[in-house]
Amino acid sequence: MYLVILISSFSGALVAYHIYYHKRQKKPLVCPLKADCENVVHSNYSKFLGIDLEKLGIFYYSLIFISYLIYQISGFDYLIFDFVLFSLSLLAFLFSIYLTFIQVLKIRKFCSWCLVSAFLSSLIFLNSYFLYRESIVFMAKMLRDITVFVHALSGGVGLGVVLVVDYLFFKFLKDRKIDQREKEVLDHLSDFVWLVLGLIIVSGLFIYFSDMEKYHNSVKFQFKMIAVSILIINGFLMNLFISPKLIDLDLKNLSSYKEKMAIIMGTISFMSWFLSFCFRKN
Repeated sequence: MYLVILISSFSGALVAYHIYYHKRQKKPLVCPLKADCENVVHSNYSKFLGIDLEKLGIFYYSLIFISYLIYQISGFDYLIFDFVLFSLSLLAFLFSIYLTFIQVLKIRKFCSWCLVSAFLSSLIFLNSYFLYRESIVFMAKMLRDITVFVHALSGGVGLGVVLVVDYLFFKFLKDRKIDQREKEVLDHLSDFVWLVLGLIIVSGLFIYFSDMEKYHNSVKFQFKMIAVSILIINGFLMNLFISPKLIDLDLKNLSSYKEKMAIIMGTISFMSWFLSFCFRKN
């Protein structure tokens, strides 16, 4: 399993660099299986927090490769080290699922190299899970204070950022439209919300594993999961159908379907974040 992780992370870094090199040199990206890599890697979804996805891929895969290489060579073994590596692989796995859905549902075109990267990310996570599955509960109990802190902090930050997004959204609409610069600001904040939501999910899972019997029978926990599920679904729909059309919004026609949907989904997002924060785990 260590060998699979090393090979997968090294291959993932090569794939990410391959995409980065062709974009930097402005060379056509040859896409196997008759896919459409060019439109995908140059789409509006090719950046996260303003950073090219291939750069994030190079950083992530290189970090995993170097970490596990040091792990094998030196015998370095600390609980917090295992916890961070497993959490990173889980976050990357969830992110790769999101990006794959973007290709399927929004862009409706596929990048063979991106799918290979998603496959390698999945391999890393699955092997990490099998490596640590017997110690996940132990890690969750020993590091519970850290995960509770991260969970509570992420919930508070997420709620605050959503308030800022809602405020800026209506402020930008004072002139009856949202220009490209304003949309970029909202997009960056939206990406940050997704990052925070990922931290909430990962930290929430560790909290759940720290006392599964307690949380499995907790009504509060069930409400929390409902709120987080609504956040994920609502955020995904907004990112697919509303956010790309923000520049076209015009408050002169309040009966516009997209404007109503933007306001409704924004309200749902705020209420879900509020409930998620109120029902944070103890």
